[in-house]
Amino acid sequence: MAHKHDHLFNNPAFLTDLQDPSLSARFLADKWGTGKTFITKHRSQGIKVDATPVAGETTETASDGSRTFQAIRSRPVTLEDAREWVRSSGDNPDHFNISVRSIAYGNDQFSNRMSATPKPGYKPELNVSVDELLQDLSTYAPERLDWRRNRGGAFVICPSDLQVGKGDYGLDHHNLAERVMWSWARAEAFCREYRPSEILIAELGDSIENINSTSSQRGTNTLALTEQVRLARRLLLEGIKRLAPLTPKLTYAAVPSNHGSVRIGPKSPENHVLDDYGIEIAEQLRDVVENSPALSNVTVVVPEIPNETLLVEVAGTNIGMAHGHQANSADGLGKFWQGQSHGRLPLSEADIALFGHWHSLRVQQSGNARWLMVSPSSDNGSSWFTSRTGEKSDTGMLTFTVQDAHWENLAIL
Repeated sequence: MAHKHDHLFNNPAFLTDLQDPSLSARFLADKWGTGKTFITKHRSQGIKVDATPVAGETTETASDGSRTFQAIRSRPVTLEDAREWVRSSGDNPDHFNISVRSIAYGNDQFSNRMSATPKPGYKPELNVSVDELLQDLSTYAPERLDWRRNRGGAFVICPSDLQVGKGDYGLDHHNLAERVMWSWARAEAFCREYRPSEILIAELGDSIENINSTSSQRGTNTLALTEQVRLARRLLLEGIKRLAPLTPKLTYAAVPSNHGSVRIGPKSPENHVLDDYGIEIAEQLRDVVENSPALSNVTVVVPEIPNETLLVEVAGTNIGMAHGHQANSADGLGKFWQGQSHGRLPLSEADIALFGHWHSLRVQQSGNARWLMVSPSSDNGSSWFTSRTGEKSDTGMLTFTVQDAHWENLAIL
């Protein structure tokens, strides 16, 4: 039997309200001039729509590379519409499983949904040639901000434990690249608002997964060793390119790490501590920025042999850096730092000591108004660790601002 309020189902706004759990049945009954029983009955029947029925469009990208597109249009979408949508991003639609769905709402209104999921085994080619990067940078001329409006403090961002090439949880290097680029984009948005006088990119190690750090790597890696280095270099260079135009001075600093170590076998270093892929990537980035006038405000620094730690001064603050694998646990980092101070090593003068390796955010005071910080990781996660401990860390990059040894604006981006 028809209900006198059945006409509401031709109203997209009503269907959207019906699915919103934050709206009570009483509120909806009053809003739409019907009874509470009518609302409760149709909510229990699971009425659903595919897209928010408002003007405009929305797109979503999942961690496995799947994409969806939703919009309200005056006609249903076709399979060719979806194939053209995939082509618009430079991809071949033959490499995706594509589906479309349309729902008519009346008044010539349709809710359209197009989906594209990468076919098994499909891996887009990565354009990561050094020659091509240098050629691109030769014409790279970003718009610079007016430095007279700078606030004076420094912005610090810590790319840590990217472990490029590591696959887990069904994720691979494409998912990592997307996550890293989101971190850079959010950092760029913050710096455009904050206008720092300096920026420090503190690369805390393990930028690649390598092949001889653990026995399982060759089975879980999604990239060959040289491909890992190429992609890591490109991702870190993208951070420099995004942030360099936003400050008069950018420093890129890197320290060696366990996954970065050049090895001749499992856990067998080939040479000294700076025989490290992360350090080599930093040296390659030095060559790039020194040959690009648009990046003349960028400086690259690495430790000197035999040190595996580094001290960098920004905005009146001494920032110490070490990967963190030197300690047996994250709880042991404070004691390691104390030993560095007694040995008059680079970390001895640090106001803030930054570490990676332990994949979880940690901020603690140490000694006389000094701070120890551990950055979370950007990698795809470790299911074996979660299975053993029940813990899984938030991914991202540690960021904060600093001026005269005082930090604020701490965030994971």
